[in-house]
Amino acid sequence: SNLYIKVFTLGFFLLNISSCSFIDNNKDSFKKKYNELNREIIKNYSEAISKDPDNFFFYLERGKAKHDYGDFKGAIKDFNYSFKINPDIKVMFYRANSKFDYGDFKGAIKDYQKLIPNKDFKDQIFYNLANSQLINSNYVKAINNFTKAIQFDKNDAYSYLYRGNAKYQINDYFGSVNDYSNSIAINNKSYIILNNRGVSKFRLKKYKSALEDFKKSLKINPNNYNTLYNKSLTNFELKEIKKACIDLKKSIKLGKEVFRDEYSKICN
Repeated sequence: SNLYIKVFTLGFFLLNISSCSFIDNNKDSFKKKYNELNREIIKNYSEAISKDPDNFFFYLERGKAKHDYGDFKGAIKDFNYSFKINPDIKVMFYRANSKFDYGDFKGAIKDYQKLIPNKDFKDQIFYNLANSQLINSNYVKAINNFTKAIQFDKNDAYSYLYRGNAKYQINDYFGSVNDYSNSIAINNKSYIILNNRGVSKFRLKKYKSALEDFKKSLKINPNNYNTLYNKSLTNFELKEIKKACIDLKKSIKLGKEVFRDEYSKICN
């Protein structure tokens, strides 16, 4: 079940700092088949529950299928029923993940905190708790729990990435650059991590170094208008007005109309 995959933070944009997901569901055919499979699982367990309404396992499995189908509210309801029948710690973990994906970050934090003493899913508990706290703007707590997650898995590029995002939010730009660099050392193919490191370098006024990160990011994803915008502002700081205007115009053409005001100020 995808419930075992770490939940992830939503995007952050500044200048423009970004986040990313772990699952690529862009392939419509795969997504369609996956949804059909989960609909069938939900149907089968609904029939089983009608015959045995007090079966812990049936609610648990239907909840997992509902989560994977995207019915997070329904999944939470099933996990609540399942937990009421049998307060298994694993059910709380699944429920916490569904609460996170549903947007109930305070509820997710409450469940994850209860799970900390348990040995199961220890690495994921700290990681998911940190993500919930990050989105709930509890940045210092998020940093502490990402640090604990990293102690369990020092090769997780995303723990470094998101801890870097949390450090950025409290203006610890040196710390965020360090975390993004650690993340890049593990995964140097992510345009998002390169973009975010460039943004932190920009905040430190290391414009030439920031520009190199934005260039590397755009080599991986040349149509990312946020990175084009960041590169444009960096060139502006480096007095490369013409280059700044070229990138800013590209970002507008790619659909970021909100940058048109900046274009008027800088380029006209």
